[in-house]
Formats: sequence, structure tokens, C-alpha cells
Amino acid sequence: MGSHSVDHMPDGAVRRSVVLGGGGVPGSAWMAGLAAESRRRGIDLAAADSIVGTSAGAIVGAALIVGRDLDSFADDPRRPGSAESPNAMKPELIAKVFSLMADRSLDREFARREIGRLAMTVEPALPAHIAPMEWLVGGNDWPDDKLRIVVLDAATGERRVWDSGSRVPLATAVAASRSFPGTFPPVVVADRYYIDGGVWSPTNADLAADSDILLVVEPLAHRFPPQLLQSELATTAAGTVVRFVPDAAMIDVFNSAAINPDVLASWPAAFRAGVRQAEDLAQRLIDAGWQSPGPDPSRVRYRTGRQA
Repeated sequence: MGSHSVDHMPDGAVRRSVVLGGGGVPGSAWMAGLAAESRRRGIDLAAADSIVGTSAGAIVGAALIVGRDLDSFADDPRRPGSAESPNAMKPELIAKVFSLMADRSLDREFARREIGRLAMTVEPALPAHIAPMEWLVGGNDWPDDKLRIVVLDAATGERRVWDSGSRVPLATAVAASRSFPGTFPPVVVADRYYIDGGVWSPTNADLAADSDILLVVEPLAHRFPPQLLQSELATTAAGTVVRFVPDAAMIDVFNSAAINPDVLASWPAAFRAGVRQAEDLAQRLIDAGWQSPGPDPSRVRYRTGRQA
């Protein structure tokens, strides 16, 4: 699937990269369950040399690099004892955005700008919107430079990639990356509006670092044609690509969540589905040679990808 051989580092260490795609609330919970149980099985995704996180993937990627205890929110992503309620959904806005994303007759740049325009009709996120994200991911500081978070500039439709050098607080970056219009308000940074990086791509796999093993976790694989990921992987340099997608039972959770106004109702079932699938993921990564120690992250070469 678009993978080809790459040179190993001089010391023979295996370079490992992870791409965590978008997937909304159920996708976040599913990937959190995957990561939590995989760690118990000897596969720590946080040990990857680089992680690209989009939307739900930004949440889980941030929690991984901070060292969050993922099991601590297996049943509910909110702070224990919190009275926080989910953001009010705007079904009409969500439907308009999905329509624009699905209409392949439209120029992609035009569609993204139109989605951004719709997003900016909503009042931007307040500190109260971002504070729960800081608790969920486990902090507001980037502990290292391995995570890259994908967002979209709402005014221009251009993709932006934030990392530890971007001077954007971690929770703010994560909130922006998961700011899908109609589900979460846009996030303003330096007077610019930013929204969900999934509007550009559900995976943004072309941003993956050159690696010997590339894991792509694709929560929404059942909703997008595989050619999208294949075209992105064709621009990467990876020796082995492991693509991991939800099974039929998890797809049922996604479908149930789509018609339930309580957006968090799917969280426990999705987390358990991730735990259940983790055995398969761990074995596939073991077979690929994941457990070999990786190099110093400073030596990882990143793909810049297309930014506009």
C-alpha cells in the first residue's frame, strides 16, 4: 500500500512512525482503548519516534506523549465529578459540511474555504471550551517534539501543522484540530480561526516521518475510499505500512453514535471495542518488528507534505 524500502539508521535502530486519524467521539475512545491495551501487551505507541494526529488522533496522540493514564477515562472522558455537558450539536451545520466534503465535483480548495466560512459563523471557543481538553490530554505543555497536530486555517482553507515549536499550547492545538463545524466551535490563535484538520484529510498520512515501520490507525476507513490513503502513502518513505481499521462491531458503534444526540453515549462501548481489537494490533506490530528500540527522535526526518 504505497510503502517502499528505506535505509535504516546507521546504528541499525528501527524508526517507527504513527498516524492517528480523525473519528469524532467514538474514534477517540476506540483509539484510546487500542493504545491502552496495546501497552499492556508490550506495544507502547508512545514509544514511536514521531506521531501525526488529526482531530480524534490529536487527542490520543497528545495523551500518549504526555503519558496520560488512558484507562482513567475508559468510561467517560470528562473530569471525574465534573458537571460539564457536551457542546450543543448543530445538525444543519454538520449536514452542510459533510455535503461539501462528499461532493467530489467541487474544487477541493473551494470546498475547504466554504467549510471554513461556515465554521466562522459560530462564536469561537472560549477558555471554558478548551479547559476540559487540557484535563483530557493531561496537560498544556508539549513534553517533546515527536507529535505533530494538523489543523485547517478556516479563512484560507490551508493546512497547518503545529508542533512543540509552534508556540501554541498543547490543549489549544488539540481543541483546534478536533473543531469540526457543528460539533465544536472554531479556535482562534493569533487572530486566525482554526478548525478540524480532518477537513483536509481523515489521516494526513503524507505528513508521516520517513520510517521503517509506519502504523496508520484509520477510524473512518469505512466512510472514505481507500484511494485517499493510498495517494498519501505514495508520497511517504516507509519500509512497512501497517494499516489498522475498526472491525464490524466497532463500525456498529460508529453508526449508533451518528444517530444518538448524546455524543458521549458511545464512549464506553468504543473504548471497549479498542481494547478488544488491541490483541490483533499488537500482534501485527510485533510481526512487523515494532519492539526493536528506536533512535533519538531528533534524528527522525519529517515529510513536510503539501501545506496549501
